[in-house]
Amino acid sequence: MKRGMVRAPGPSFRLGDWGAPRLAFTLIEMLVVLAIILVLSTMLFPVFEAAMGTAEGASCLSNMRNLGLAARMYADDCDGRIVPAMLPDPVHARVCWDVMLQAYLNNRGILICPTDECPRQLPGALCAPHSYGINLELAEVGGYMASSLSMDEIADPVMTVVFCELAGERACTHGVNYDATGLTRVATSRHGLGSYYTFADGHAKWLRPEATEQPELLWDP
Repeated sequence: MKRGMVRAPGPSFRLGDWGAPRLAFTLIEMLVVLAIILVLSTMLFPVFEAAMGTAEGASCLSNMRNLGLAARMYADDCDGRIVPAMLPDPVHARVCWDVMLQAYLNNRGILICPTDECPRQLPGALCAPHSYGINLELAEVGGYMASSLSMDEIADPVMTVVFCELAGERACTHGVNYDATGLTRVATSRHGLGSYYTFADGHAKWLRPEATEQPELLWDP
């Protein structure tokens, strides 16, 4: 030993005293780690699912607001008239409202809700896949093409639905006639216990289906 150095008390450490260093987990340790991961994933999955649902709902609400803005712009360019549900066309026979609004939307993705697994498309017409439908009480008056109301004919635009979310896989669904079918074509619970609606003044919000019927019928202009 060099002069001035003091050896610490107790046994000296040698690698041989402990054997070769361990390079892997034991089976019990691996099972404990897997159990912890399983418990954490079970706890966090509902949180992730709720966050995903919130994000999808926000995206759908944004789509509906854009539809409301596009419809208002269309009305401004067409003497205040609401976009018709369909127009006659010499090439495609009919042109659907979603195609007519593309000049203002410039994005067909806006027509599809991220939670809608089967977007609809009207056969025999120029029509884009869509999750949303127009209120035919406003945009197909009397069941006739090219027969839509003007904004001045709507008593309360703030309380009148113009777009809703569509339900079912029916290919020919492009809108909702409440007087004929009620809410059967409306996706009444796509986002929790309700869905999103766009109103004639351009705003959009989430509502339970019964709130569109009572205390005031929001489908009637």
